Formats: sequence, structure tokens, C-alpha cells
Amino acid sequence: MARHGTARPGAPLGRPALPLVKILLIGKTAGYETARLSDAAAGRGHALTALSWSDIRLRSGIDAMIDIGGRCVADFDLLYVRRFWPHVSEVLILARAFAAAGTPVVDAALLTEPFVMSKMGDLQTLAAAGIPVPRTVQCFSHADAEAALQAFRFPVVVKGVYGRAGTRVFLAEDAARVSHVLRSAPHAGFFSLQEYLPTDHDLRVITIGHRALGAMRRTIPHGDFRANLAVGGIADAVALPDDLARLAEQASRALGREFAGVDILVSDGKPYVLEVNRAPGFKGFESATGIDVAEAFLTHCERRLAEAAD
Repeated sequence: MARHGTARPGAPLGRPALPLVKILLIGKTAGYETARLSDAAAGRGHALTALSWSDIRLRSGIDAMIDIGGRCVADFDLLYVRRFWPHVSEVLILARAFAAAGTPVVDAALLTEPFVMSKMGDLQTLAAAGIPVPRTVQCFSHADAEAALQAFRFPVVVKGVYGRAGTRVFLAEDAARVSHVLRSAPHAGFFSLQEYLPTDHDLRVITIGHRALGAMRRTIPHGDFRANLAVGGIADAVALPDDLARLAEQASRALGREFAGVDILVSDGKPYVLEVNRAPGFKGFESATGIDVAEAFLTHCERRLAEAAD
């Protein structure tokens, strides 16, 4: 069985009846995703306030320890964080302050996970949950990384542990190229080594509330090995097989990502989860599939609030 560009059974549909909800989004104050989420909130009679980290002030003291653009935690009903880097530790401070006030936080996992941004940590968690991931090694000296190459076949992917939209990802044909990339890094451990899995496309699956909404296929452009739309990947709607939908849902659940972009690659007939992107962009996904991601996310937020009120 496979699905086309519609929400699958069990996906977040329907609207719990709620009064005005005041949502705080920390991320970009403009752009496609922010505008879509803001419009979807307004269409339901809610108010979404988008602020950047420059609007946040943390301070010591027992009163008003967090200033949110001149407001406080109590002025909002739900927190959704879309921008983490470079304020990773501060995200946890903010999330836990909201939770202490009884305010739902998306992702709820921010209240318990020891790290917010670690691609290696994500891969280890996925592997521990029995989810297939590419073989990956992160070393903390150039000499050790070069020694670890002995376990790989060329070409090998050299991938930055921080980065998005296909940036800081290289395909190295030999050890000399690997060494060049590693030594260009600002510090050891900045890059990981990952097995190369040949394919001509991957799938981006959007999950909300650990339910797959659908998928778009991202075809790798000629002369590249990356499928990201930002580097020229070509997007189109594709039927999502039930087994891959379940895999995406399992991956989002394993990492506690309530709104995720799960990248799945099938090589030699075997699926692999490449990444589970927290707070993914969805302009290309909506355009390719026709699925209303913003509405689905607002439904999820309403459900979280309804659950918190019970």
C-alpha cells in the first residue's frame, strides 16, 4: 500500500474547539514558514508572535528572569522553537521556564534531552531504536579520523556535524580529499565520516505528532550527490509506501520530534534514515505535494493544549 499527496489515516486532522491561543515562535520573524504558520493561526482565531533571539533577554534574579520582547512567560500559551544555533543551551533554559509555568513546549523532548543539536547523537539514538542509519564515525583528531578511513570504501561522505540545506557536506574520492576537508575545519571533530549510499533520489517525509503527512521525492541534480532543494534538487510528489511511513514515524518518535522532516534514502533495496530535521522548512514540500503543513501543525498545537488542560 502507498499514499499520495494527502494526509494518511491517523494524521492530525480535525480541530479541537479552543479559545484564543497565544503562540510564541522563536526563530525567523519573516519568511515562508513563519508567514504560513502565522496565517494558519490567525485563520483559527489564534495569535502567533514570531520573535528572534535578539528579542530575548535572560537575567538573574527571582522576578522576570526571562524578558520576551517586553513580555513574560505567562503572556503565552505555547512555545515553539524553530531556531537553535548558536543559542543551544539557552533553548533549554527557555523551554524549561515555560514548562515550569505549565505552558506546553514543542518539542516536549526539549525538557528531557541532554542535547538539542547533535547529528551524531541523533544517529546513535536512532540506531539504538533499531532504525537503520548510515555507518558514521566522528573522531576528535585528524590522525584518528584518517585511521578510521580504513573501515570505509571510497567514495566517502565527509559531513559537518553542524549544517543544514546540504551545506558542509562533501563526497571524497580518496584519502587526500578527506584529509584536505578535515584540515580545513575550525577544530577536530567538526566533520564526521559517513558511508556513501548510491542512489538518484531521497525522500523527505514530514511528520507531525509522530504521524507522516506524506512525502516528496528529491531527485539529485546532475553532477552532485546531494538531493537538498537548496543545492538544486528537484522536488515532486510521490506515493509514500506504508513501510517507509512507519519508518519515518518511528524515527520522529525515537527522537521526540513533534514536527520533523525525516530524510530517507533507499540504496540497494534497503531504507536508511539520514536525518530527522527539527523545525524543517516546508515551502518545497507544500508546493510539491499540496499538503497543508501549517494547518496540520496548528491542529497539533491545539491538541497539545487540549491535553494540557485535561
